[in-house]
Amino acid sequence: MIATGRKPLTDKLNLDKAGVKIDDKGRVIVDDNLETNVSGIFAIGDVIRGAMLAHKAEEEGIYAAEHLSGKEGHINYLALPAVIYTYPEVASVGYTEE
Repeated sequence: MIATGRKPLTDKLNLDKAGVKIDDKGRVIVDDNLETNVSGIFAIGDVIRGAMLAHKAEEEGIYAAEHLSGKEGHINYLALPAVIYTYPEVASVGYTEE
């Protein structure tokens, strides 16, 4: 069995009423500071580009909080582990062989 096709569930968030733009895949568009096109509205995690992993969202949340408090935060997406739940499991972190 193969299960694929995860997508962000943004269609019921009424983002259009707030003026927040989404891309053709339904993801919220953010800049390098995770801010949307509407000043003061930020997005993290499964609703933006990138992996749909809880620890990615956590790092983005910390970054956004640091940014909002005037601190200079950073996210190293290469340091975030990824996993494929198979038997045996496959995991990775960092650069690929390519």
